[in-house]
Amino acid sequence: MSEPLSSSGLRIIYNSLLLVTSGLTARKLSMLKHPFAFGACVVGGAVAVLGLLRGFYGNDRDPEQFQMLRDVSHGVLELVPLPLVNMELYTIRLGVGPMVIGHGIFVLPLLIDLHCSVVKERKNCWFAETLRDLLLLGNIVSLGYLAVRESSSLYMRMAFTMVVIKYTPVVLDNIHDNTGEDMLVYGSALFFYLLGRADVLTAD
Repeated sequence: MSEPLSSSGLRIIYNSLLLVTSGLTARKLSMLKHPFAFGACVVGGAVAVLGLLRGFYGNDRDPEQFQMLRDVSHGVLELVPLPLVNMELYTIRLGVGPMVIGHGIFVLPLLIDLHCSVVKERKNCWFAETLRDLLLLGNIVSLGYLAVRESSSLYMRMAFTMVVIKYTPVVLDNIHDNTGEDMLVYGSALFFYLLGRADVLTAD
């Protein structure tokens, strides 16, 4: 995970946005009717709270102090919400079946990524990074396919948001170092905002 480019003040703003958008979207959802989407919002909110704690109490002069917390929370934010949202949207479209269960494979890369962050301190983690990239790419393609199948511009915007979150830092890091964390946080805030506008989830 890239080091944050922002100051602690900006980090607080970005995580506040993530907390607000994930919280407002969760309020629109029924936990019983849409458990996967609701779970994604809970994950986003939890990561936002941890980010706020880092913003308020983290020492910018000693970034290693919260290294593990940052790596774990942002690994979770990158690996969990999108597959859960895809599971929800495919459940609505097709019912619980192989397609939905297949998206649940994110648990394995998540466990490997957590092991890399906690035990290996993100050192020699090429396998975990490869799985993370493949998982996110597969879920972006899956959401894009559903967007085309459903003729949904909203789903397409959600997929495009995840593309920007994942691949824009690769370009920007060549200009400004370490942009990945901020992009992930405020990009995820936008993703949850768009999720809250999905009629299939929020309609009574």
